Amino acid sequence: MSFQAEATETLNSTSLGRIAYQAARRTLHLTRKIVHPSIPTSLGVCKVTFRGKSLAIFHRRTYADKTAISQCFEQNQYDMPGRDHGVLIERFYQKILTSGKRPLIIDCGANIGASVIWFTARYPEAHVLAVEPAPDNFSLLQRNCTGLDVDLRKAGIGATDGISHLADAGWGTMAYRTVETEQGPEIAMVTMASLLASKPEDRFVPFILKIDVEGGEESLFSGDCSDINRFPLIIMEPHDWLLPGQGSSLPFFRFHSASGREFCIKDENIASINFKEISQSQSSLG
Repeated sequence: MSFQAEATETLNSTSLGRIAYQAARRTLHLTRKIVHPSIPTSLGVCKVTFRGKSLAIFHRRTYADKTAISQCFEQNQYDMPGRDHGVLIERFYQKILTSGKRPLIIDCGANIGASVIWFTARYPEAHVLAVEPAPDNFSLLQRNCTGLDVDLRKAGIGATDGISHLADAGWGTMAYRTVETEQGPEIAMVTMASLLASKPEDRFVPFILKIDVEGGEESLFSGDCSDINRFPLIIMEPHDWLLPGQGSSLPFFRFHSASGREFCIKDENIASINFKEISQSQSSLG
């Protein structure tokens, strides 16, 4: 338990302490309204340091949002692959820059933007396209990405363009799902082909594809994966734990195996690496 949590628990253990805690909390909120009138008191600001940069991330005061930030900046879950694979990816990143083009990172399931901020800090010369279907998450994503070179799309990623519906899997704002059944609000669905078509090949080179779509990977990898395979590095969280018995990750593994890609794992994420695409791209980049 943190010092702050221990202090709060101690104060709330007595009636006098609870009164003092509530009074201090109201005073803090009032002060914050005066100092930062544009920031709702329902939001917190988490300050992190990464690669010498001081970063501020707005979040709701929820376990889900705090976990999303921790996964990116404490656990460094997207700092993968390592060793020789990591060296290869870094060389490819530099090769793209040397060619005069921009490395393209597509973040599917960008949530409140913690992963987007991490990618922009880790690969500052890259261009990030972030996709997030949930309106409440997207609102925070916009706030957190203000001033960054990021293209934000309020949509879900799928095998076909069209309309789907947003469902709460019961795990809070980190686990919104897109489903075809007509339950929940309508959301736009976009394909990888549509996203890549908006980024001209003479300016951008597919670099990293991050996928965290709460089981939506089953539908995504059941369709045409040729555009997905253009990304040398795919980082994906499988969700069999969320949907036991449904085999939601099987289409991904079939794609991964059939494409001859290499495999690494870190925490809850899988790295799928396309050596062939890196070699071919490096040749075309000169």
